[in-house]
Amino acid sequence: MASKEPIENPNTPNINFIGFQKQLREIIKDIKQSNKKTGLNKIFGGKKQVNPHVDGRILGNDVPNNKEVSKLIKQLDSDPTDPLVRLRLVNAVMADRKVHHLQTHLNMMLQASIPIYLSDITTTFLQLVMHTYRTYLERLANIHKHNMMAIRSEVLKNVNMSGIDLEDEDTEDSHVKDTESMKTEIQIAEALIDNCETIIQRVKTKMTSTLSHEEIEELTSKEKVSSSFFSGKSEKANPNKQNMIINKAVQAIEMLKQIPLLHGAGLDLAQQLGRIDNKLTYPLVMEGRIQMQALKYQFLRIESGDRSARGNMAPVYNLAVVAYRKALKLTSKTTPKKSDLPVLTEFGNLTHYGFIHRDLMRFTEEGVMNLVKLGKDSVDAAVTVDESFVPLQKRLESSLAQLNKVEGEHT
Repeated sequence: MASKEPIENPNTPNINFIGFQKQLREIIKDIKQSNKKTGLNKIFGGKKQVNPHVDGRILGNDVPNNKEVSKLIKQLDSDPTDPLVRLRLVNAVMADRKVHHLQTHLNMMLQASIPIYLSDITTTFLQLVMHTYRTYLERLANIHKHNMMAIRSEVLKNVNMSGIDLEDEDTEDSHVKDTESMKTEIQIAEALIDNCETIIQRVKTKMTSTLSHEEIEELTSKEKVSSSFFSGKSEKANPNKQNMIINKAVQAIEMLKQIPLLHGAGLDLAQQLGRIDNKLTYPLVMEGRIQMQALKYQFLRIESGDRSARGNMAPVYNLAVVAYRKALKLTSKTTPKKSDLPVLTEFGNLTHYGFIHRDLMRFTEEGVMNLVKLGKDSVDAAVTVDESFVPLQKRLESSLAQLNKVEGEHT
């Protein structure tokens, strides 16, 4: 039986993005808890250790003599939700020196991601995340390559190692000891780096609006506060404004789903949208799309040499199926509308993907047959609205024919 949750490879700790997402969610929880405290509580609240990511002082430890960094940390201590101050903090640390340790790169990547997880999503913030994400991966790959060369130089003493830079900073401890795991981390890192430029260009061209945590809070609060914020009065939600914020959130999720580090932020945002009205399908579609990207990430890990990621394909795929099947329950297959097409067709594509990779998904013959039938039923309904989906319908028919043939051979 497949595990309910994906389990990351403990031998590749530097590239386990599900763990990074969990860490970011904990930081966000601590930030929100910190923000609830009044000034007196913060002063007299006791000696309890505060997460060093909340006010960003975890970066201050790496540049103790940088006055600008110290000033920004004090500002974040007053308001840890301020995205612009956090952006300036990451930029200041980055500019402090040419080469940073791997842990500092990781901390900068996490700090840059905090505004996104707080639902402050703009082109600038996403570009900063992508920059720190890419430099972290590049640094990791370089360290591993230098460490592997150092190991080989000890074994192969007669090999000419001239021209290889083995400076101390490039051979720092990455907490990965065996060369096979180093190689896997290098391959995964380089595969992700290859995607970075495409994502950056997409963010620049497709991210045409900004989203703030205040807008999301206004959208999801039970009582909508007057836009003046000073009158103290409440008012009914403005449908036009509500739709505008929803559209911006959907656009933001489309950007977040491309980056494994930000999948958690995308899922959290989709779930917040779902609380507006439980009869809406698009939050579930967004959730399904993110899980499909997470599935592709696990497949990338397999291709990069992480054999343990094979065990994650089924649980991640199941999460996508659950999201789309919930959305299907909110649509009509007998009288579908154009607005139902994303649910109907994407579920069809999902079932076809499951058919192609059925061995990885650990399906029983009956299980894959039933799933593909459901997918075909959905696409049959979609074709009554838009005939451009006939090729998908034909692919699913072909898949069913193959499964029926195999079943016939077994009986």
